[in-house]
Amino acid sequence: MVVIAVLLAGTGTAVCLALIVARQDHTIDGLRADLRSTAGRTSAGSAIFTLPEAGGPLSVVAAAVRPRPGSTALTWLFVDDLHADPGARYGLLEGTCGGQYVTASDLADGTADRQGDLTIVAPNLAISSQAPDVWILVYRWADGVTIGGVQGPLVGGGAKTFRTTPPC
Repeated sequence: MVVIAVLLAGTGTAVCLALIVARQDHTIDGLRADLRSTAGRTSAGSAIFTLPEAGGPLSVVAAAVRPRPGSTALTWLFVDDLHADPGARYGLLEGTCGGQYVTASDLADGTADRQGDLTIVAPNLAISSQAPDVWILVYRWADGVTIGGVQGPLVGGGAKTFRTTPPC
């Protein structure tokens, strides 16, 4: 009887892990499709980040896109969450570390659907994706609670994810 219970528990765990991986693969595929929608533009780099949250991971993709060859790269941000609170509104902020007067600015927002799927797209941002002092964070509108964020450089390596506040 104990052996059967252990086998059932092991099988249940394997199935649960397979479902989690399948959802993450679906999320990454959706974000890649969003990046492909910028076809015709020149990519100057991109990166994907996974932010831990209570209900499951939140994915953030940062892409530097040049509208024309030789032009200044604009930053595109994509946020995808399959575990958001259904019907809840979320926002995306950006800011800069350092300096005497640091203010954050809202970039975009989105509302989770009935299944808790959330997508936020912030295109053509005039923020440097390679600056080490820039940060972005996702927060819940109702109470202002930070879900997580990334401190730059957003593209090119060296970024740091955070849970509550930028590690400036």
